[in-house]
Amino acid sequence: MTMFVRSPESGFELPEDPATPIIMVGPGTGVAPFRGFIQARRSLRGEGKKLGAAHLYFGCRNPEQDYIYREELEQATEEGLVSLRTAFSRLDGTPKCYVQHLMKEDAEELLSLLETGARLYICGDGSQMAPDVERTLVNAYQDKHGVTENESGAWLTRLESTGQYVKDVWATA
Repeated sequence: MTMFVRSPESGFELPEDPATPIIMVGPGTGVAPFRGFIQARRSLRGEGKKLGAAHLYFGCRNPEQDYIYREELEQATEEGLVSLRTAFSRLDGTPKCYVQHLMKEDAEELLSLLETGARLYICGDGSQMAPDVERTLVNAYQDKHGVTENESGAWLTRLESTGQYVKDVWATA
């Protein structure tokens, strides 16, 4: 079998140092690349490498209808490869919950991770989800540090320009 391997130009890959913490946000089909990240982490751990914390925020409408890779993600959680937070937006009798709502709940921990070098990855809808997640992070940073919205936005822009924050997003018409 012939294979060609190349690194993505987008920087959408695991950090070189497996001990670097990672935060992954991938609702719906946006979770796909993170399956690969989790599989790679399993392999790295098998090689005896020390792994940093890994947080995955996944969302879908209903866990009984469109929770893709559920068993695989839950198994990875049981193995200690990832901390999984799930948001469901169409559960009868409960308010809509999206990944940014969970991230707001976890804002203190996420900011602490980012301020100590964690990598942030977002994959999925670029028209609503990604901007909502970014707004959540900017607001949390603003609240924590008592800075302006512009200063908070500049912080997130710096993370992106240095490759600490990477996104693979798309917009639907």
